[in-house]
Amino acid sequence: MANENVIHDLQTDLYWEIKSLSANDRHSNTRKMTYDEFANDYIDYLNGISFGGFDDWRVPTQLEIRTLIDYSKVCSALKIEGFANLLADDYWCGEFATRSDAAWVINLNLGACTTKNKTLQSYGIAVRGRQIPEDRFVDNGDGTITDTHFKLMWQKDQPDRKSFNDVQAMLKDFELAGFKDWRLPTMFELNSIFDVNRTNGTWFFDGFEREKLQPPILQHITANTFEDSYVWVKNFFAGYDGYYAEKFVPLCYRLVRTLSDSKEQFKMPSSGQQEIYDSNGRIISVDSSKSATSFGSREKFIIDLKTGIRYEKILSNEKFTHDEALKKIDQMNKSFYGGLNDWRLPTVDELRFIANYDGRSPAVFNAFSQYIKPDFYWTIERHPQFKNRVWTIFFGYGCAVPVDQDLKCSCIAVSGGYENFADKSSQRYSIENGVVIDKYLRLMWLRNELQPMTVAEAEEYFATHEIEGFKDWRIPDIKELSTIYRRSAENGEWFDKDLFIDIYEKPGMFLLARETFNGMFNWGANSKFAYDGYYADRLNGKYRVRAVRSID
Repeated sequence: MANENVIHDLQTDLYWEIKSLSANDRHSNTRKMTYDEFANDYIDYLNGISFGGFDDWRVPTQLEIRTLIDYSKVCSALKIEGFANLLADDYWCGEFATRSDAAWVINLNLGACTTKNKTLQSYGIAVRGRQIPEDRFVDNGDGTITDTHFKLMWQKDQPDRKSFNDVQAMLKDFELAGFKDWRLPTMFELNSIFDVNRTNGTWFFDGFEREKLQPPILQHITANTFEDSYVWVKNFFAGYDGYYAEKFVPLCYRLVRTLSDSKEQFKMPSSGQQEIYDSNGRIISVDSSKSATSFGSREKFIIDLKTGIRYEKILSNEKFTHDEALKKIDQMNKSFYGGLNDWRLPTVDELRFIANYDGRSPAVFNAFSQYIKPDFYWTIERHPQFKNRVWTIFFGYGCAVPVDQDLKCSCIAVSGGYENFADKSSQRYSIENGVVIDKYLRLMWLRNELQPMTVAEAEEYFATHEIEGFKDWRIPDIKELSTIYRRSAENGEWFDKDLFIDIYEKPGMFLLARETFNGMFNWGANSKFAYDGYYADRLNGKYRVRAVRSID
């Protein structure tokens, strides 16, 4: 997608300047610059004139420029339409971590990356948009590391050297962590684990084993070949790369596999309640796995490693109307808060993911206790029938409540995430016989509602019945139950009738959730008005049950 001056790469969500063909323009494609001229004077010039309507242009990283390169091509190696004005030459792409007089350049003739003295001249193309996060690697504890941004799983340990040919032969019978679809990485993928900042003193990001690596021969082979004779390699000692290796020469390698979709690393966030009750509200056991969480704290935000969502660390007690909250987030994006510019108001589900239903107040996990108050927090979802109302999560308890848009409420911004949780379409759901599959959350719902039952009756029913070929059905927790509500649906229907064909909407009709409040009440969600809370009489109340099970 392009306007007069800018190309928007929809795949990466990066914006690139379109170079001018006129030699008289400062952004001419024929203009070479020293690194400082490009990184300072030229970038300042683009931002000063709001080039293309933006004032947050910057120097691209080498990995960002690699998104434009096809390593099966030469002269030039560019793969994306719209960049015909770029030349097959060196382009600046960031400072070199260990020498103040050097910077990286990528040659667009081949796609190779080397270093160059900053006082020499090269071309430059500016970029804007969200930078690739560095805090994206998760150690899975089984000899693998997951890259949550690029949806890749890496071999953690450094194996002994092999040639390209020998690795390809080995892969026919290779298995690691229960997977057999391992492969050599592409040139781009291998560079995605190359830390240009040398944060830990090496070119590898934290977590990747490197003790077996003995410099200076640290070339890692890739799946990309050149003229079918040579293999593209990345040197993890000096940092450069190119097509230097013969296919029969033993070199370093590290295997990777593609996560077929983000569901392989996504896990439904816990409700936080560990206690398991009998029908009279007495605790009969505690299951600590039910409250497992995985939060990472950063300077300006907290990341949920299960969902990929980043939650702003709120540093003030300021309250906002809904419009003021949207303006606050717009300013966060303009200032690149936390190094990101894709902040937004959360959906009901995204905000509820951080709620903890073990009875505490504020009802959030420990990672958020100093940033969240027992107050109403805005979401992006408007009430479909009362246009002046917007859904909030009240963190006094964790319930969803619509409030007037002009009231002053708290606001927490979010960014990122593996899935679009506002999506309630067929892209997310599929119908198979009598069940509905949520492909994002890896949940299977029974398409028909069960008749009203008490908690004890429901638990007995699930323990003694096989439904649609499965025996592990259960009462959903409140987070799971919430996800099937369409709280901003234009037609005012809280449920997709094509998916869930017998939703009852009588006033006071509740769908049962499994969380218990004070050992006396059960949480539930109202199928007429869409709000939820601890309204259900746990002992004697009969409520409709929407059965669910997890898909491994």
